[in-house]
Amino acid sequence: MFEDIFEEMRRLQNEINRSFGDFWESDRFKTLPDYTGKKRALALRSPLTDLEETDKNIIAKFEMPGVDKKDIQLNITEDKIEVKVEKKQEAKVEKKGFYREERSYRGFYRAMALPSNVIPEKAKAKYKDGILEVTIPKAKVKKKNKIEIE
Repeated sequence: MFEDIFEEMRRLQNEINRSFGDFWESDRFKTLPDYTGKKRALALRSPLTDLEETDKNIIAKFEMPGVDKKDIQLNITEDKIEVKVEKKQEAKVEKKGFYREERSYRGFYRAMALPSNVIPEKAKAKYKDGILEVTIPKAKVKKKNKIEIE
């Protein structure tokens, strides 16, 4: 009886490990030095995302407030879109009898499969008011050859 319980626990643990896969080793987690110089893991936030499919295009909208356009990395393949932002800031103020040093980090990461194949070379992106909008034309579906079975 006890063997069955432990076997079930091992099976459950294996299922959890398989479900998460290499989640912790992915680009979602970065190590950056903190104020003491020690490296600490920081999680990248996943931006709120809308994905719309029309007859001709796929339109993806990513909400990333407070980000500069120059800090956005956008990668598109035939079946996937990936957005990554890393922004580090440092500020120092030194006055007589006063010293202040601040560091901040902001990061976003999102990768997702697209519902249809696209033409990545013809993608257009614009960034305004914290919203990145990417319009990607869909690839034409090749006609399937119907083959009769003898």
